Amino acid sequence: MLYIIIGSVAAALVLGGAIALVVIKSKRGKSAPAPRAEQDVAAGQVAEDKPEEDVKTVAEIAEEEPAQTAKDSAEDKSAEISQDNAEEPTEEVEEEKPTAEEEEGNEEEDEAEDNEGDEVGELAMVEENGKVRYIIIKYSKSFQAKLIQSDGETKNYYSRIKNCLLSYGGVKSRISWKWEAFRIGRKTVAKLRMRGKTLSVALALDPARYEDTKYIVESLADVKSYAETPCLYKIKNDRRLKYCAELIDVVMAENGLTAGLAMQDEDYAAQFPFETTEALIERKLIKVLTDGEAQSGTQFMPAQVRRSVTVQEADNLMGDEVAELLVEKAGGVSDRTRTGIVNIDTLSRYFTDGETVTLEEVKKRVPNFSNKVTYLKVLGRGTLDKKLTVEADNFSLQAVKMIVITGGKAVKK
Repeated sequence: MLYIIIGSVAAALVLGGAIALVVIKSKRGKSAPAPRAEQDVAAGQVAEDKPEEDVKTVAEIAEEEPAQTAKDSAEDKSAEISQDNAEEPTEEVEEEKPTAEEEEGNEEEDEAEDNEGDEVGELAMVEENGKVRYIIIKYSKSFQAKLIQSDGETKNYYSRIKNCLLSYGGVKSRISWKWEAFRIGRKTVAKLRMRGKTLSVALALDPARYEDTKYIVESLADVKSYAETPCLYKIKNDRRLKYCAELIDVVMAENGLTAGLAMQDEDYAAQFPFETTEALIERKLIKVLTDGEAQSGTQFMPAQVRRSVTVQEADNLMGDEVAELLVEKAGGVSDRTRTGIVNIDTLSRYFTDGETVTLEEVKKRVPNFSNKVTYLKVLGRGTLDKKLTVEADNFSLQAVKMIVITGGKAVKK
């Protein structure tokens, strides 16, 4: 019996210990997750604080890569543009803007005032006492002279417009120095004139009526000599010729005229065959202006041929107007794929007296000049002490002066 009691007590003790052990483990299992949850919250806060830009998708990376590539490409291209040792000038390469045929008018002609006696400059070289000087001869060309020396297309436009105007009964024409006027009785309804090389028609219409229309007109309302015909229309192509005929119809209708006559087909262009400037001067259709009559600049600009010249000396010896006229035109076509700059003093260093400078020779002789250059511009700098014939795509006026003053030639493509 005693053994039974002792066995029961022992079993109870073992069972109690087991239960206590289970309770302890249970308490530990419940308290352990708490620190882990706190760690998760902290980790979440760190993730939120981390900038989003540090995490990039594949698409975002793909978008950024081309941008970087383009930048690198631009830098590579910039580095290759001009290689003139460490002598690169601070001037920027001037991008020649091509003259678009559809641009409205000639910038030199589109002034508010009426410059009918348009001056045209030509350059003559004379020697006096062993010195060379350049003379700018100023001409004032009449409307008829400009028409005579215009191209065939312009003459054709002139003939067709004149036929159109004279197809209305009662319209008479008269050519003066500045224009050809068309009148109905004593009223002027149209004037034909040349602006630069472009044939234009001034009509007795209000230009404000044609703003924002297909008729691109110019107002001459502020020019006294066009008080009767303030609406200027330029003829540059067949479409504009057609629109001009429509405007002429409006003018005639407002003056009580209709095209009662059949459209004439007289070849007025044949009356104006080409003549030289000398012949037109003899016929007094071109006037040679004296120094006092010339409206712009100094007529006579002396330039002595020198063994050497600096940029400053060249500017003092020759005006920009003369330099522009001294550039010879070769009539070639420029390739603007990659532009390169070379300075006059660099040419003086690597070329000898009497040589011809070309892009290919520059590539061969000037150290570090890129072989990829296709368009060469020459800038004035330092001193030139050689007579050179320089063939390039573009020149600064200072470079032209230095080349010519030392007896050379600036030849532009």
